[in-house]
Parts: sequence; C-alpha cells; structure tokens
Amino acid sequence: MMNLSRFRPLIQLASSVFTNGYAGVFVTRAVNDNPLKGLCVPYLNCYACPSALFSCPIGTLQHFMAIRSIPFLLLGMLGAVGLAIGRMPCGWACPFGFVQDLLHKIPSPKFAVPRFLRPFKYAFLLIFVLLLPFLTGDNWFSKICPAGTLLAAIPWVVWNPASPETGLPVLPNPPGLQFLAVVASLCGFLVWFVLSKRPFCQAVCPMGAILSLFNRTSLIRLEVAENCDACNFCNVNCPMGLTVPLEINSRECIRCLECTRCGHVKITYPFASGDLCDERL
Repeated sequence: MMNLSRFRPLIQLASSVFTNGYAGVFVTRAVNDNPLKGLCVPYLNCYACPSALFSCPIGTLQHFMAIRSIPFLLLGMLGAVGLAIGRMPCGWACPFGFVQDLLHKIPSPKFAVPRFLRPFKYAFLLIFVLLLPFLTGDNWFSKICPAGTLLAAIPWVVWNPASPETGLPVLPNPPGLQFLAVVASLCGFLVWFVLSKRPFCQAVCPMGAILSLFNRTSLIRLEVAENCDACNFCNVNCPMGLTVPLEINSRECIRCLECTRCGHVKITYPFASGDLCDERL
C-alpha cells in the first residue's frame, strides 16, 4: 500500500489552517466566540488565538478545575480518541507539533532529549493543569504555555487592532514583564526545537501526557516483525527519538507512522477479517 506518512506534513498544515481559520476576527477584533468554540480538538489549539475556531482541551480542563467541576463531555471525547488512535493527534494534527517538526529540519547540531525529562509532562499536567487551577481558581498552564504565546499572545500584541465599538486599541497597555517572560521562554523552546526532536512533546505537553495513557490499549497499534534486521531506518525517521523496536507502542509514540516506511514495522487494527489485520501504510 501507499505509505500515508509521506502526506503527514500536508495533513499537519491543513489541520493548523482549518482549526485556526476564523477570518471574522478581522471584523470583530475580538476572540472568536461562535458556537464551534464550545468544541475541543484533541490537541493544543489556544482558545485566545485570534483566528481559533475551536477550543483547547487543556484550557477547558483548567477552566473546569478552576470552577471545581467535572468536564464529562471533554473527558469522554479524550477517552474515545485515546482508545481509538492513542497519541496519533500529536503526530498528525497538532499545530505546535508541526512547528517543532519544521524547525528541527533546520541544519544544526542535533541532541537527544534526555530520557529523564519524559515524566515531566505528567508533572505539568498534575500541577499546572489540575492542582493549581483547582486550588487558586486560575488557569496556570495558560500563563506559561509556549504554544499560547506563539499562537495568541504575540499575534494580539503585534496586531493590537482598534476596537470597532470604542475605536481604542484592544490592548491599551504596553506588554508587561509577564509577556516578556513568556516570550523569552518561547524563544528558548524555539531554539530547542531546532536542536532536538519534539522536546515540548517529550517533556512538557500535558495533552500528550493524557493521550499517552491510551497508547498501549488503543485500537491503532504498531508491530515490529520478528525478522527485524536492526537496520535502524525506523529509529532515524522517528520524530520522537525512540528506539522503535524496543519502544513500540510506548507512551512516547505519537503514531506518526514514519517508522512504517521500513518494511519491518506495520500498523495493526482489529476491525478486519481474522483476529488482527495488519497493513504497511
């Protein structure tokens, strides 16, 4: 079969444009609040981005923690996505993941993300998304999220349009120290993206932390053939820096299917004839 992973950059681009395609912001000069904003996509997509059509699941989860309520619809959606395809949205749809993939193509010395940093994303999820919002009533991860800085904070500050209602700038005050701090943090991440494969996904992203919990039980899974000859092709192509034969279906796998370019790695799914149908995509 044709290898679908060759179309992944186009799908990533289409996803980024579609989920941030609200052109009405040029008329309203305000954050989009149409009915689609009541829906979350299963990846980071900042609510405050000027052109965002949908909500961010992490922002929504923080909000419900802050008001001390349970987001049943969100949890059901994330559970359904996770059980079906695991962490695949990270590899195919996330705009911030796409940014990381693009920047890593810039020629430079390359360094592996230390493995001991991988559990940190669960700490970010627990502390900044769940615990602190619950205790303080505030959205803490949104204050430090580099994706939000890139897709929302910087565009608004650079544009800062006049309100059609008042004629005054939407942001009347100049950026403060908090804005400068998050921009400095973003710059650090952007440099890291050039040097390492998806470090934000590996070490920080709470959305990846949630979906990773389903990787070993999702319907879509990967399988390494018994006759694997250790050619290393799958490892070189993995955007998460995994040792694929040893970490197949691990929590770090984003189901990008780049490893299936090697004939020894296949995708498996349990909805065809026989016990388990597998195809090389």
